[in-house]
Amino acid sequence: MKTKRKISAGLDSLDTVISKGKANIENTGGTAAKAKRGRGRPRSKVKKVQCPFYLPEDVVRAISDNCRGNKSVFAEDVFKFYFDKNGIEY
Repeated sequence: MKTKRKISAGLDSLDTVISKGKANIENTGGTAAKAKRGRGRPRSKVKKVQCPFYLPEDVVRAISDNCRGNKSVFAEDVFKFYFDKNGIEY
């Protein structure tokens, strides 16, 4: 069993450390081979972003009472209804 590791003398140079690395370049473009399908049901392809904001207590209570379990879906439905009603593109 070895107790000491070999340390090369050229570790002081950043270029030496970078040149000895074994990094692979990831290709995430559309021309890459199709990825293997994962387990479970297919997920929605719509990109979603979390957007926290402050609301009055009575509005939060109304959302909790009427959300049917998922507040994000309820908020999405309300916003879509409002945007459609007022002719706002989204």
